[in-house]
Amino acid sequence: MSRKGFSVVIVPDDTGKVIEKRITSWKVKALAVGVSVFIICSFVFAVGFFNAKIDQSKLASLTEENYRLSDEIKNLQESVELIKERMADIVKTDEDIRLVFDLPSIDPSIREVGIGGPDFREVEFNSSQAENISIVEQDIGKILRQIDLETASYDDLYEKIISRKDELDHTPSIMPGEGFITSGVGMRKSPFTGMRVMHKGIDIANKRGTPVYATANGRVIKCGWEKGMGNYIVIDHGNNLRTYYGHLSLIKAKQGHYVKRMDLIGLMGSTGRSTGPHLHYEVRKYGRYINPRNYFVKSIIFSS
Repeated sequence: MSRKGFSVVIVPDDTGKVIEKRITSWKVKALAVGVSVFIICSFVFAVGFFNAKIDQSKLASLTEENYRLSDEIKNLQESVELIKERMADIVKTDEDIRLVFDLPSIDPSIREVGIGGPDFREVEFNSSQAENISIVEQDIGKILRQIDLETASYDDLYEKIISRKDELDHTPSIMPGEGFITSGVGMRKSPFTGMRVMHKGIDIANKRGTPVYATANGRVIKCGWEKGMGNYIVIDHGNNLRTYYGHLSLIKAKQGHYVKRMDLIGLMGSTGRSTGPHLHYEVRKYGRYINPRNYFVKSIIFSS
């Protein structure tokens, strides 16, 4: 039985001899299948190659976007850190005001409830962006809760301060003059005897003639000179509070006169037992010496 196929006749130019080659049909089919497989494989490879190029382009774009997001998260975290520092200052001011006006302090446990949640965390830039964003969001949430607490605290302070305005007007609460505090309340070595003695006030150094102001409303009960304090002034603020101003070069207040906070009462000098121009300032309650630093509050509180 003859098999179907194809005959190929070849006649070379040089010999002229006829050569006949017979190709069976199964070989033709195998060749066709092989060519088809080759074409299909080539197409699949081409598609895969172009897809890989597209994926690389997308990867490069995503990588660039990731870096951009990292920078934005870093900038946001830096802003959060600045806000946290500012909030710490606000909390400190809140506590200082409460101390000066003898108001109850906010219990630390209440402040913890106010901010809630875990401790503040630092962003780690080798973590996933989702985790970093979550950390920043938690920080912002805590800060917002802390702001709510401080807002309520300041509202409470404002109401209490307004209700005690007359008392506060007569409470020494500002620096009596500009300068540097060179000596505080406590034991120190006397510059005259070399012995350790109790220093009952603070010394504020500045050039001669620097203005000295009343630190609260009150009546001038003494103006004069004494060996230790030199030219000095005593103001009675009521509520058993008195302030003392010593070593003045010039006294501008008059005994018996009523003065208000920030009224000019004298000029800084170096009279009495003094090694240089400065103001010796004391606060006494019931005749006992109190550290004046406990009464320093920015005068803006009293502007209204």
